[in-house]
Amino acid sequence: MAAALTITAEEELPIARVDTLIAIAETFERLGDMKRADATVDLAKQAAEDIGISIGTEQKMVRIVGPMTGVGRTEEAVEAAHALKDRFLKADALGTIALTQARMGNMDAAQATLDMIVEPLLALRYAVRMIENLAENGVDTNAIPVGPLTERIQGIENVLLKALGETRLAVIQAKRGETEEAIKLRDQAALALETLSLNHERARIYAGLALAAHMLGDMEMYEDYANRAANLAGGVRSDYDRALAIGDAVAALSVGGHVDRAIDLASRVTDLRAQSRLIDQLSRRSSAHAAVAPLAEHILKAVADHDERFERDRARLAVAQALARVEAIQSAAQVIADIETDDDQAQAWRFWRAS
Repeated sequence: MAAALTITAEEELPIARVDTLIAIAETFERLGDMKRADATVDLAKQAAEDIGISIGTEQKMVRIVGPMTGVGRTEEAVEAAHALKDRFLKADALGTIALTQARMGNMDAAQATLDMIVEPLLALRYAVRMIENLAENGVDTNAIPVGPLTERIQGIENVLLKALGETRLAVIQAKRGETEEAIKLRDQAALALETLSLNHERARIYAGLALAAHMLGDMEMYEDYANRAANLAGGVRSDYDRALAIGDAVAALSVGGHVDRAIDLASRVTDLRAQSRLIDQLSRRSSAHAAVAPLAEHILKAVADHDERFERDRARLAVAQALARVEAIQSAAQVIADIETDDDQAQAWRFWRAS
């Protein structure tokens, strides 16, 4: 196994090796190969420790605890999270564990892990992200504890977070056949538009409302909300806020079949790292899966023009992982074949052959 997943070239920094190993561990876990996933988690953890700078190691541990939880090492992951000295990174690590537990169907454990987060705003953000993940992925909605999640949402003072949570709860309730409750949640979320004035915030609310309307079967309302979300997101100036708004708007457009417009909107995110984050986020949302392959093609064209080899390889790995999540395995393998760093390529190919 150590030979099959050899750490990448010696001249490459440990901090970069960690990213590669985490990506491979996550994909092994997604494919159900827990033995290889578990071994790769150990390699990632060792690479993080090899960074030699405490803050760098802690930042990577925030990501490692996810696949660590996924392979059944939850107690160890929680211990690793509590060992982090930076309180915000500790909160992020616990939130990551909670999201993984929810994805695996361990809702009681996920709720308990959320309760460990002592930073109030981060606890609420991860609660909303959990609801988003449950609403947009193939989870048995009847197993979702809607009552406790609703209680968490009602306690949120941040208008944007509360509204986003309500739109996703509306999707869950609509899936469960609780139409009246779904409409009530959707309408509550829409009230936030009376308070929020920033374009990126309004775009995200409209996108959430579009997802709720689509699940409720109200196509006229869906088209209106999705169009508003796209128009607002495209005009956001801040790079960070624009990427968030565009990500939500792309998901809203894609769920209704407006893939061409979704890709045109996504192409307005021009920074290569931001593009990698965008396709990673979209591949984790079932509503946006239709946009992943076309967006991957767009990113790969941008990769060809980038000057730095490492950045090109990082982007290709993100694209390959996103394609694998949407079951485009052959396309993902071809992307990996184009990775230029010899040791990265050898490692990646061994991974795919072993899979």
